[in-house]
Amino acid sequence: MALVAQFQKFCRELHDEAVAVHVAAASPNQGLLLRTLLTQGRKLDTMNPRSSALGADFGRLGFSFIDDLRACGQTTEIRLQRLDAFIDYRNAIGHGNEATIASLEASGQLSATKASFVAHRRLLNALAGTMDTVVANKLASLLGIPRPW
Repeated sequence: MALVAQFQKFCRELHDEAVAVHVAAASPNQGLLLRTLLTQGRKLDTMNPRSSALGADFGRLGFSFIDDLRACGQTTEIRLQRLDAFIDYRNAIGHGNEATIASLEASGQLSATKASFVAHRRLLNALAGTMDTVVANKLASLLGIPRPW
C-alpha cells in the first residue's frame, strides 16, 4: 500500500513541477488562472495513479502523456499495464476482496511477498524515470524552452 502512495506522491509532484514550468512561461497576469486550470479537479489528488488518471492530468499540459510514454517502447507499455494491475492488487487487499487477490496472484505477476514488493518498487522507479524524461522533453518542445530539468 505504501509503495502506491509513494508513487502517487511522485506523480503529483511531477505534475506540480510541470505546471510551474507552464506558469513561468505564461504572462504574469495569466499565472494564477493557468495554475488553477491545470490543477483544479486533478485526479491524482483523489484517485489512484492509474494510467487513465495520469493521462487525464498530464494531458492538461498539452500533450498525450500515455501515448508519449507508450512511444518509449514495449517495456514502458508493460510497466503501465503492471502499474494498473498493482493498483488493483493494492485496492483488493485494502478492501479485503479475496477473489480479486486470488485472481491477480494466479496470474503469477503479483504476490504479497518481499520479492514482489522489491520487483514492483524497481518497476515503479523505472516508470517514474521515464515519466520524468517524457514530461521534461514534451514541455521543452511544447513551450519552446530548454529542458526544464
